[in-house]
Amino acid sequence: MMNPWNLSVLLLGLCLSAHARAQAGITFEVKTDMDCYWKLDGRPMGLLHDDDDPVVPVSPGEHLIQARTTDGVVRIRATVKVDKGRKIVRLQLQKRHDQQVRAPHPQTAREPAEAGAGLTWTDPATGLMWTKGDNGSDVSWNQAVAYCSNLQLAGSSGWRLPTIDELQGIDDPTVSAQTGFDFGASDVHVKGKLKLTGWSWSSSQGSQGPWNFNFQNERATDGFPLGFSYNMRALCVHPSGESVAKPELDRPS
Repeated sequence: MMNPWNLSVLLLGLCLSAHARAQAGITFEVKTDMDCYWKLDGRPMGLLHDDDDPVVPVSPGEHLIQARTTDGVVRIRATVKVDKGRKIVRLQLQKRHDQQVRAPHPQTAREPAEAGAGLTWTDPATGLMWTKGDNGSDVSWNQAVAYCSNLQLAGSSGWRLPTIDELQGIDDPTVSAQTGFDFGASDVHVKGKLKLTGWSWSSSQGSQGPWNFNFQNERATDGFPLGFSYNMRALCVHPSGESVAKPELDRPS
């Protein structure tokens, strides 16, 4: 005859095993109508493409899902509850993104002389006009090129990625301003009180990829491939009076 204590342990083990099997079958299937970066319960899950449908195991209960488009225009957060089985989570970003992009910019209602006021800075040493800050979210080199090429600001198109020499030209070791990078607050050394949230892509091609500049440690490198995006940003420049040559888009390496 089985000892009552051993029987209790056996029954508890069977219950825990059944509970574990039940939990093992609980998943989220995540779908999006636009490429985005997403998080599950605050944990970064990486880039989600519109043709992906990852299945992620989760525990029963409520979960926080956050997502933002790759250009940072639209951000959403939602609480999703699941108790059993597979739950499909749809991130609907495209419609909101299109509405935001097509919405009239608040500066367009002003006089031409005021258009873009406070959104740009002109370097008195070179005459180059810069956006007051970078795009604010992770972008690959191709995305950075497209962001600047499509930018309409200060009553003008013709914005582009700067060359590495132009980026180095606004480095200023005598300036130390704190800004928020993805990995925490950091001091950057840049003219014009520009708001930087990461490393800046350039249009210049090096031996291992496009050059980029880090205003935190004042260093230029060409070691990142075209498809790399973590903490990479687009800081745009407008060369007044020059014809603008746009970098040719390439496939990520």
